[in-house]
Amino acid sequence: MHKKIENNIVINFYIFLKMNNLKNLRNNINKILLINNIKGTVYLSKEGMNANLYGNDSQIDVVVEKIQKLIKIKYIHINKQTTDIQAFKRLKVKIKKEIIKAGFTINKDDIDKFKSLNPYEWQEILNENVIVLDVRNNFEYSLGSFKNAKNLDLLNFSDLKDREKLLDNFDKEKKVAIFCTGGIRCEKAAIILDKSGFKNIVKLQGGIINYLNSDIKNSKWSGECFVFDDRITV
Repeated sequence: MHKKIENNIVINFYIFLKMNNLKNLRNNINKILLINNIKGTVYLSKEGMNANLYGNDSQIDVVVEKIQKLIKIKYIHINKQTTDIQAFKRLKVKIKKEIIKAGFTINKDDIDKFKSLNPYEWQEILNENVIVLDVRNNFEYSLGSFKNAKNLDLLNFSDLKDREKLLDNFDKEKKVAIFCTGGIRCEKAAIILDKSGFKNIVKLQGGIINYLNSDIKNSKWSGECFVFDDRITV
């Protein structure tokens, strides 16, 4: 049974940024989060940072500001959701080879090649003649997805780079719109699709969570969205 706590929030954010001195960075971030009683996971690598955090709203704001100063970044897109469930019970700050496992690393220049759409632009493009690809795994797709989105039959996201035959079934001259939970998988998926020959790739900024947080009417989302914490779905 979930423990109910009021006025707490869950945030997720990521940034692709060349990072050095990872051990020092890990220790500093861990200290900031512990002092402010924040739980969750932070993955660090030479390609950037991927964070999912849970705690009191005001404390979350404090740690985000401190982390931004620490890595010298003025703006990070953050998905924020209120919750009465204890989304994380512990804190983990770890150094990884990749902040999202795909079998390769990327940098900011790589992701800037592809256009990101806010939820309102995404809503409009779904009315067009586009290919909509869900780059999450089979289980996530089974719980919910955008109407008419195609499943890529992934057990794990890292399988996408080996789906060349499946990708060849699509018209690569058409615009393709891709999405995932929070946006990070799309950054690497776009590169895989680009190498596969797709000519026009757009991605949903902030992923499904950002879309669900918006006040869009006539939502094109159907079902639930799996999340990587103890809430399970939203």
